[in-house]
Amino acid sequence: MQIISWNVASVRARLNLIIELLKEKNPDVLFLQEIKATDETFPFEHFNQLGYRAIISGQKSFNGVAILTKLAVSEPLYQLPTWKGEIQQARFVQTTYKNIRFISVYIPNGNPPEKDPTDTSRLTYKLDWMKALTDYLKNLSALKLPFIIGGDFNVIEKDYDVYNPELYRENALMLPRVRDAFSLLNSLPITNTLRHLNKEPHLYSFWDFQGGAWQKNLGMLLDHIFVSKELESGIKFSGIYKDYRGKEKPSDHTPIFCQIDL
Repeated sequence: MQIISWNVASVRARLNLIIELLKEKNPDVLFLQEIKATDETFPFEHFNQLGYRAIISGQKSFNGVAILTKLAVSEPLYQLPTWKGEIQQARFVQTTYKNIRFISVYIPNGNPPEKDPTDTSRLTYKLDWMKALTDYLKNLSALKLPFIIGGDFNVIEKDYDVYNPELYRENALMLPRVRDAFSLLNSLPITNTLRHLNKEPHLYSFWDFQGGAWQKNLGMLLDHIFVSKELESGIKFSGIYKDYRGKEKPSDHTPIFCQIDL
C-alpha cells in the first residue's frame, strides 16, 4: 500500500498536479492539507473519475484537509475529538479502513500576524491544538487501535531539518515550546516513516516561494507520515517526491510518501 501526504496550498490551484500525482503514483491513500475549499467548491468529480473517494473537512479560503482513497473506508470524522477550544478550524479529518484509522492533519503555523508581532494568541492555539492531537493519538494507542497519520506538522524538529537554523530560533516553527510539544507526540508508540528509513540530514519537504528558495535549496522539513508502532514492521519504503516542487505552478510543499504492508 502506498500512502502520500501533500500540503497543496489550494486544491483548485493545484488540481492538475494532484491529478498528475494520482495517475503517476497511483497511491492507495492521499492525505491533503491546506485545500482552501468547502464541500461546495471541492473538485470531487475530478477525483471520482480516477476512482478516488474524497473525505474532506473544508474551510473557505483557509486551512482544510482531505483524504483521497480507493479503499472501502467508513466512519469519517471531521473534527479532532479531543479539541475543546472555542475556535474550530478545519485541520483534522479521519476515516477507517478495516480497523486502521487514516488521519490527515494540518497543524497551525503559530506565528503572530504581521500587523501585531506581540500577539501570541496564534502560538497558544498551536500549542493547545498539538496537545489535543497528542491526547487523541494517545487514546487510540491505549485502545490498541492502529493508525496512520500524515500531514503538515509545521515544526522544524531538528536543526538539520532547515537550511539555516539560526534564522528560525524565534519562529513558531522552532521555538523550544513547540519542539517540546512535538517531542511529546513523538514519545507516543509511533514511528516516523521517513526517518525510519532515511537517516541523512537536510531532507526537505518545503521551499518558500520567496527569495529563490527552491533554486537555492533553502528548504525545511515540515511534513511527516507516522504509523502506530504495531504497523512499523510493515514499512518498506519512504521518501520525498521532490520533483513536484519544480513543476509548473507548484505548491511550496512537495509530496512525501511511504509504502507499507498492512
